Amino acid sequence: MNDNGENFVFLLQVYNDVEADIVEGLLSQYNIKTVKRYRGNKSFIKTIMGTVLGVDIFVKSRDLKEAKDIIADMDMGDSNNDL
Repeated sequence: MNDNGENFVFLLQVYNDVEADIVEGLLSQYNIKTVKRYRGNKSFIKTIMGTVLGVDIFVKSRDLKEAKDIIADMDMGDSNNDL
């Protein structure tokens, strides 16, 4: 995947559009551009069944480490709330 000469690389897969929107919103606060890609027969499966195959999220290769760190911090925050 390419955007004006910059490659997008896989960051993570989430279960549905809601989770994808949360990740996109969080990363956009850090000026990290994201791209969503649906698995399977894209629009047909999404229209009929929803996002049963999950949503892949990609970021620019130069932003990958920062995006992973942000996601890791988000995950750590969730586990601390369970205590």
